[in-house]
Amino acid sequence: MKLMLMVWLVAMLGCGASNAEVRTAKSATYTVAPQTLFDTALQVTQKTYKLGEIDAANGRFATESQVYSAEGGRQSPGAGGFVNMSDGSIMLSLFVEIVAIDDTHHAVVVTPKTFQVLTGSPKPRELAPDDPNLPPWVTGRVDSLAVAIHEQAKQHAVAR
Repeated sequence: MKLMLMVWLVAMLGCGASNAEVRTAKSATYTVAPQTLFDTALQVTQKTYKLGEIDAANGRFATESQVYSAEGGRQSPGAGGFVNMSDGSIMLSLFVEIVAIDDTHHAVVVTPKTFQVLTGSPKPRELAPDDPNLPPWVTGRVDSLAVAIHEQAKQHAVAR
């Protein structure tokens, strides 16, 4: 049993993007039409997430809000479509935006919109992307999406 757990842990740790890949993806600029970059980001995102609001005219979209446990496991709706949230549950949407750097260069920015359920509080509290209470798995999801988008768009990236 311990051996299986260790093999699983090594496999999971090996699957994530490296710090260098994350840095490259988050700092990349692209010399392609913003609509092409937008379409690429949209296609990549919908492989993993359900899409929410799409604002193609302004080059941005959001994923549907999803509820996760404090540890990062998805909490699925039960009877009647309601999710039974517990203390620490997180409601997360990811916002993806194509940002103009100058007339010919654009970047992709992925930002989490995060709310945390707190027992005794009448409404969830919002956690800013730099909030120390933000669970690390939220940043991991942001980084994973940024890397996945970059992987599909890297042929248009400016060499550094």
